[in-house]
Amino acid sequence: MLSLEKGIEQIHHVLKAPDMANIALRMLACINKEVVLHSVRTAYLCYKTVCVHPMNEECNSKKLVMLAIFHTLGFLREDLHFNYNPHDSNLKYFTNEKSIESKYVFACYYLEYMTPLKNDALALQNFLQPHNKDLRKYLYQEEYKDVIYMCARISDYIMKNPDKQLPADLNELAPGYFDPEYVEAFGIANKGNILTDKIRAGTHTEEINDFISTILLPEEENKMLEKMLIQLLDFKSTSTMKHSINTSGYALSLGLRMNLSSNDLTTLYNSAFLHDIGKIATPQRILEFPGKLSPEDMGIMRHHVNHSKRILSGHVSEEIIETVYRHHEKLNGKGYPRHVEAKDLTLVQRILTVADITSALHDSRSYKGEFSKDKTLSIIADMTKNGELDPEITKFVIEDFDALLEEQQVFQSMLSVDFSNVIVNYNNYILSDVGTIADSVVDDVEDLEDLEELDDLDDLE
Repeated sequence: MLSLEKGIEQIHHVLKAPDMANIALRMLACINKEVVLHSVRTAYLCYKTVCVHPMNEECNSKKLVMLAIFHTLGFLREDLHFNYNPHDSNLKYFTNEKSIESKYVFACYYLEYMTPLKNDALALQNFLQPHNKDLRKYLYQEEYKDVIYMCARISDYIMKNPDKQLPADLNELAPGYFDPEYVEAFGIANKGNILTDKIRAGTHTEEINDFISTILLPEEENKMLEKMLIQLLDFKSTSTMKHSINTSGYALSLGLRMNLSSNDLTTLYNSAFLHDIGKIATPQRILEFPGKLSPEDMGIMRHHVNHSKRILSGHVSEEIIETVYRHHEKLNGKGYPRHVEAKDLTLVQRILTVADITSALHDSRSYKGEFSKDKTLSIIADMTKNGELDPEITKFVIEDFDALLEEQQVFQSMLSVDFSNVIVNYNNYILSDVGTIADSVVDDVEDLEDLEELDDLDDLE
C-alpha cells in the first residue's frame, strides 16, 4: 500500500481563499441566485461601513466580509423541519418566526465547525435580536452581528424598492435594531447615495471582489475552505459529495503508481477534487433519482461538465478546468461532451476518467447499490478491451484493487469533516421547542424494492 500522506505532500494547494470564496458563491448561486446576490450586497455595504468606522480590535474587516458572504447559508439548504425549499423566491429574511431564525442558527454552526471563522460565527446565533450595547461588552461577536444585520436590512430594502432611496432616518427600517455609531458611519459612507447607486448599477461587485482578493489564510485554514467546497455539494446530493472525495482518493493512488511529477499530481488531485462541482447546478430530482434516467434527464445530467467549467473559470488554471471538463471523455471518442479521442487526452485526464469510473462503480449511489469487486473489475476490464480506458492505468485498478480500497480509507480520514457537530447543535436548537417536536415528528417508513441493475455504464454519472 502506498503512503498517501507522502503523496499529499507532493501536492500544491492551488486554491486560495479569494478563489474559493468566489467558487463557493457561484456554486450557491446555482441553488438560489437571489440569496447570493443579497449576501454580496450585504458584504459590500459592511466593508464600506467599517472603512468609515473601524471595528474594535477583536474584530477585523476580512472576517466581517466572510461572515457577511456566508451569513445566509441556511437559506440555501433544504430543511425538512420546516418543509423549507431553498429555491423559494421572495424570502423573508427578518421575521421572528423560528423557521427564519433557524436559517441563521444553521449558518452559525456550519461556519463554526466547517470553516476558519470558528468562534466568529457566533455572530449569527442571535442574528435577529436588537442591538444590545451591554451584551457587546462581553461578546465581541455582537459587533459583527450589528454591522451585518444593518447592512442586510439595507440590502433587502434596495432589492425590494429599486426605485426608492433609503429613508432619511435609517432606523425606520428596523427601529431599535441598529447601532447608532454604525448608522452614522453608513450615512457618511453613502453620502450622495454613492453606495446604493453603485449597487443599483451593479458596479459594487468589482470593488468587493478586489477586497476579497486581499484575503490570505494560513495553510491549515485554507485547507478547511477546500473541504467546504466539496461539502457544499451535500446541499444538493450527499452521494455526489462522497463520490467527489472517493474519486480524489483513487486519482491520487493511481497518479502515484503512474509516477506523475509533483506538478501533474497537483493538477490531477485538484481536478479530481473539483470534477463534479457542476452537479450543484443539476436538479436534485435527477441527482437523487433511484434508477435509470430518461434520455432527456441524462442529457441534463451530462451538462454538469459545462457547469463545472463555468463555476471554475477564472479561479483555477486552464489545465485543471480542461481536465475537469473532460473527465467523461473516452479514448475511442465515444465519451462526452466533445468526443475527444486518445491522441488529444493527456495522461492526467485519462487517470481522472479511470478514477471517476472506479468510484462510480464501487460506490453506493442513489441509482445503484455498491457493485462487488468482481463486477467492478469486470466492467473496467471490458471498457479497457473496448478501447475506452487506458490499459496502462486500469492494470493498477485490476491488480491492486484491494490496496486501492485500503488507501481510500486513509484518504477519506484525511479529508473527513465532522459534520455531526453541525447537525447535533442544530437539532438541539430545533428540538428545544417542544411544540416543534410535536408538529414535526412524523416518520413514515416504507420498504423499498430492490432496484434493477443498470443496463450499461452510461448511467454511471
